[in-house]
Amino acid sequence: MSEFPILLPSPIINAFAADGFVTTEHSLTAEELITYRDAVDREVQLRTHADRRAVHEKTTYEQSFIQCMRLWETSPEVLPLSCHPGLAGIAAQLLNVDSVRLWQDQALYKEPGGRPTTPHQDETFWPIGDAPLVSAWIPFDDVGPHNGAMAYVPGSHQAGRLKVVDITHRSEPYAILDDPALGGAQPLWMSVPAGAITWHHGLTVHQASANTSDRTRRVFTIVYIASDARRVASWPAYPLDREGIEVGEALRGTGMPVLWPPPAQAPVPPSLTGDKMGPQYRLP
Repeated sequence: MSEFPILLPSPIINAFAADGFVTTEHSLTAEELITYRDAVDREVQLRTHADRRAVHEKTTYEQSFIQCMRLWETSPEVLPLSCHPGLAGIAAQLLNVDSVRLWQDQALYKEPGGRPTTPHQDETFWPIGDAPLVSAWIPFDDVGPHNGAMAYVPGSHQAGRLKVVDITHRSEPYAILDDPALGGAQPLWMSVPAGAITWHHGLTVHQASANTSDRTRRVFTIVYIASDARRVASWPAYPLDREGIEVGEALRGTGMPVLWPPPAQAPVPPSLTGDKMGPQYRLP
């Protein structure tokens, strides 16, 4: 379809449907990458400058990455990245839907000495059932096994929702790679250059390696969801609770703007914003 700013070839779409993940190159220009990288760096620094803890002083979850969510809501410089029409169009093509909303964005900066990220599925964290959902994983640095590379279990999204993994490690996390539904399939490690984007389905099992380098691995993610998705359960979910969305109701509100088709004007962030760092589960 010619209206997409970035039109994906059929093999890319087919690979995503089969494997649950795919990498696209040159989705952002070199100038855009630098501009957005610097904007995210500034916002992360603004949110984290008061935290002077060394990695070993942090909780197990915090040792996996510095997490700053919904940067578009507090940084006008990050907003054009989170609401990028070209990327939203890619998400719509991969999910084979007519319209997508922004579910969330977040910076995931893995410090030197940062521990591995536990294998998990994303979508099981949220009360949205199996709504079409895809994440764009955007590295601002070249990423390989030595500094926090991602690994995906090919085809694992076809297994559906598996048991939730407690990646916070407040309880013993479920060993999802041993789940019989995966049939013994193993993660495929990916090395991704800065500027490329890896996309993974909301139900694709994935993990990340430790950062054994001497530099922070800087990654920004944008999560897109089909615009007509609905809340299916009442357990806490920050974006749904903020909008007062009840079980059975469709997504709506300024915190989850429609990004494809592109809006006539840039989305206006909501007035209520969440915690500066860490996961946002509940309203303040």
